[in-house]
Amino acid sequence: MKTFLSGKRYLDFAPQGHRLKDGEPMGRWTKPSCVLMSEGNYSDAFIFPYVYKQAGIGKTIGKAVPGTGTAVWWETQIDPTLVFGIPMVATIGNENRATENLQLEPDLEVDLKYEDFLNGKDTQLEKAVEHLMQEIK
Repeated sequence: MKTFLSGKRYLDFAPQGHRLKDGEPMGRWTKPSCVLMSEGNYSDAFIFPYVYKQAGIGKTIGKAVPGTGTAVWWETQIDPTLVFGIPMVATIGNENRATENLQLEPDLEVDLKYEDFLNGKDTQLEKAVEHLMQEIK
């Protein structure tokens, strides 16, 4: 994600000594971007905006996300219908500590009221579009 969304080239191609215009990553996004996040996000939906923000790629928009993202080892019991998860692998970020319980605050805080959502209005998405329109001017 960091390589794709940052658009930063890290490798050039030169077949038989002729440098090409492209390199790695070949498919990269070079335009402004932002990430919507909400208080209902969990696990990888915390990790993605966390890494995006840590990498300084763009703005995060929405509501704070509880710090989660600890990988779970799933164990099946003698009765295969009983499965439980044991938190085993922490994710460590720029703070040099586990991200568990490290709440991620958005760059632009925007509420999404339930009534608005039910009526087809997404204030967070509207703010994201507004932000990106300003970025591309």
